[in-house]
Amino acid sequence: IPGFDFDEIRLAAAGLWNKELAKIQVSGTEALKQNFYTSLYHAFLSPTIYMDADGKYRGLDQNIHQSKDFTNYSTFSLWDTYRALHPLFTIIEQERTSDMINSMLAHRRQSVHGILPVWSHQANENWCMTGYHAVSVIADAYVKGISGFDAAEALEAMDASATYALYDGLGDYIGYGYAPADLTSNAASKTLEYAYDDWCIAQMAQK
Repeated sequence: IPGFDFDEIRLAAAGLWNKELAKIQVSGTEALKQNFYTSLYHAFLSPTIYMDADGKYRGLDQNIHQSKDFTNYSTFSLWDTYRALHPLFTIIEQERTSDMINSMLAHRRQSVHGILPVWSHQANENWCMTGYHAVSVIADAYVKGISGFDAAEALEAMDASATYALYDGLGDYIGYGYAPADLTSNAASKTLEYAYDDWCIAQMAQK
């Protein structure tokens, strides 16, 4: 940072946060506003930017990649965030949403499995939780008119994720139309989530 001054940098950071938090304005008691804006601040903490100042980052394949025309993000805890956080971002963080989708597509290109992230964290895939909810994040953004990513590549990646039969009971779901409880854990949850993700892919394909 040229001309580094701690107080100046602190004030600049506070200004950036105020700009982000001001995207939603609420009225009420001080306690209510404090609670709301603290929660909104927490909502902005992840996904996280995952690249150096020059745009380089370690990819899922453990090679060094160069981010081009987008900010690379990580910490996609998608089972936790696809229902509410990412839909919120499509309203108040559209540019970041586009960057996140480009980051998911980059993850997929680097994946030996050829699928979108499930629960990715930096240069790792944690395979945590159920479902493959990157597809719902992408579909939601696309049908709302958010651009800045290759829609054809995204749809192909979504289809690849939905048909990767080796993943977590997905082959049984494809074969039977549901995930059988005697063949996989969390069968009811997986059936619901895979069906929802299929519906999301269909909405994007239709559009």
